[in-house]
Amino acid sequence: MTRDDSGWLPQDGGGLSRVGVCKVTQPEVTGRSDFLIRGERLRDKLVVLECFLKKDLVYTKATPTFHHWMVDNRKFGLTFQSPADARAFDRGVRKAVEDLTEGSTTSSSTIQNEVEVGDDDVFTPFVTIL
Repeated sequence: MTRDDSGWLPQDGGGLSRVGVCKVTQPEVTGRSDFLIRGERLRDKLVVLECFLKKDLVYTKATPTFHHWMVDNRKFGLTFQSPADARAFDRGVRKAVEDLTEGSTTSSSTIQNEVEVGDDDVFTPFVTIL
């Protein structure tokens, strides 16, 4: 969803989507990784959300299943099917922002230090080929 003066609006008609925090590697360009929130609607595979994260991201967990954030004066929001899905997404966003803030090129040390099950799958690999 996006937000404007009238309130929250569905992206490109809304619908159930697969959304994840992706690690975008461009080794030939910068030698570092960027992070992208990407959503693909399940019904027709249309990409309905692409938002690169920045270290000054403002992220809010409004309810256990509704989170929203702001990047460059644009507001985005997601309603999750379960609190567990929302927590997993939140972990991915936190780790991405931590990597951006620290200037790290990988989050493997952070991921290995987590004790929750499934944290090694926080980022979805997404490689840009030039």
